Amino acid sequence: MKAIILAAGRGTRLQPLTLLKPKPLLEIKGISILENMINILRKSGVKDIIVVTGYKAEMFKPLAKRLKFKQIIYKDYATKNSAASLKLVKDEITKGTIILNADLYLTKDFLSYKRANVSQIIAQEFKQSQDSFWGYITDSNFKILDIDLNATNGFGDGVAILDNESDIAILKNEIDKIDDNQYWEYSILNSLKKIDFYCFSANFYVEIDSFKDALRNNLLTPQDIAMQCSENAKIQRLGGITNINYKIRFNKENKVIRISRLGLENIIDINVEKRVLGLLQGLDITPKSEFFDTIKLSDFLQGYRILSSKDLKNQKIIFPLLIKNLKKLHSIDCRNADIPRYFLSEEIAKYEKLTNVRILTTLEHKKLMDIARNLDSKEFVLCHRDLQMPNIMFNGSDIKFIDFEYAGLSCVEWEIGNMCSELQFSKGEILEFLEMWNVESAKILTYKDVLSGMLISNYIWALWGFIYDRFDLAREYISRLDSNIKEINNETRFYK
Repeated sequence: MKAIILAAGRGTRLQPLTLLKPKPLLEIKGISILENMINILRKSGVKDIIVVTGYKAEMFKPLAKRLKFKQIIYKDYATKNSAASLKLVKDEITKGTIILNADLYLTKDFLSYKRANVSQIIAQEFKQSQDSFWGYITDSNFKILDIDLNATNGFGDGVAILDNESDIAILKNEIDKIDDNQYWEYSILNSLKKIDFYCFSANFYVEIDSFKDALRNNLLTPQDIAMQCSENAKIQRLGGITNINYKIRFNKENKVIRISRLGLENIIDINVEKRVLGLLQGLDITPKSEFFDTIKLSDFLQGYRILSSKDLKNQKIIFPLLIKNLKKLHSIDCRNADIPRYFLSEEIAKYEKLTNVRILTTLEHKKLMDIARNLDSKEFVLCHRDLQMPNIMFNGSDIKFIDFEYAGLSCVEWEIGNMCSELQFSKGEILEFLEMWNVESAKILTYKDVLSGMLISNYIWALWGFIYDRFDLAREYISRLDSNIKEINNETRFYK
C-alpha cells in the first residue's frame, strides 16, 4: 500500500507556532504529528509514503531522511490549496493508495476497516461539533449519496482509501478539473455520480486545526504550547486568572504568550479585545500585542511587575498614575468603532444562566437589579472592566494596563467600583481616590456610586468563580458582596 500525505500549507490558525515551524511538526506527547502518522502507517504495512511539503519545506528534510519517506516540494503553497498539492503527485495514485491531510493526529491503526476493491472514506464521528465539517450522507449500505459541507453532527472528514482502478482513473480526471484554490476533497464530491464511494466509521484521529482542538482533546497543555512557541524552549509562568500566561522568547524578543482557557468564548469575544487594543495604539496605556486565533502575543514589559498591596500604600504615587491611565482610556472616541455596550443587567442575566447558582435572597436580588438598571442609564465610556492587580503593571514610576479581554463600553461607576473592590480599598482609601479623581473631572463620582459598582462587580465575579470551578474565588467575592450589602445598607437603606 501507498500513502500520500498533504503537508504543504502554512497552518495559520496555529500561529505563532507555525511562524517557527510547519504544523505537521507540532509535537504531541514528544513526537511530531507527522512522525506519529508515519509510524502508525508503517506498523499497518504501508511501505511507500510520499509527503507533499511547501511551507518551510527544508524543515522536513531531516525527518524524510530518518523516516525514509519521499518528500515532494510544492513551491506555490502560499497562494494555492490542497487541490494543487495533490495534482502535483496525481500520477502516484495507484490501487491501494491512502490520501491523508498532515494535520491528523492518529490515535490507532485504521486500515483494519479497509474494504477491498472499493473507493472509501474512513470517517470520524462528530457529535454536536462546535465547528462545521464535511458530513457524509449515506444509504443503508454506507454508500455516499451526498456531502453536507456545513455539517455539525454525524460522520465526516476522514481519510480516503482508493482501491479500485476504474474509480482511480475517474478521480484523477476530476482532480485535474478542480480549481487549485479548492480543497482536494472537492474531487470526491464532484465524482459521486460516477464513482460509488463508501463511508465507514472509525474514531482514529484528532484533527489539529487549532490549539483549541489539541487542548479540548487533552493532547497538549498550555505549557506544551508555550514551550513550542518559544524559540529556545524556555518559558516562565506568569500571573493570570482568566487566561494562562507565559514569558517566552520569540523572534529574538521577550514576549508574553496568553493562552485562552477552554470555554472562555462563552463569556468574552476575543475580537472585541483586538479592536479595543487597536484604539489604544500610541496612547502608552498597554504593551503592543498581536492576535493569532485563540493566542495573544504581547511585548514583555521589561522592568515592570504586577502591582502589589505594598505599592498601593504609596497612594500619592499610585493613585495619580491609575487616574491618568483611566481618564485617558475613558476619553477615547468610540463612535466609529465596533465596540459593544455592556449593560450590567444583561451581564448579570448571562452569568446567572451559565451558573444556575443562587447566592442572594429574592429581596437582595431585586435591589441589586435596581442598582444595575440605574447604572445602565449612566453615560457609557470605553472601560477596561477587569482592573485587578495582575492586570496592572508597575515599574516604580509608571503604570500599564494589560489583558483587555473584558473591555467594552460601560459606566465609570462600574469601572471604578470594580477596581476599588479588586484592589481591596478601604473606605478611607476610596474617599482619597475620589478626591483625586474629582479634581478637574467632568464626571464627579460619589462614595455611593463606587459602592454600587463594587456590589455589581462582586456579584458577577462570584458567579464567574462558579463557572470556572474557582470556588475559592467565588467564596471570596461572596464575602465581599456581603460586606457591600451591609455598607450600602448603612449608606442608603438597601433593604427598604
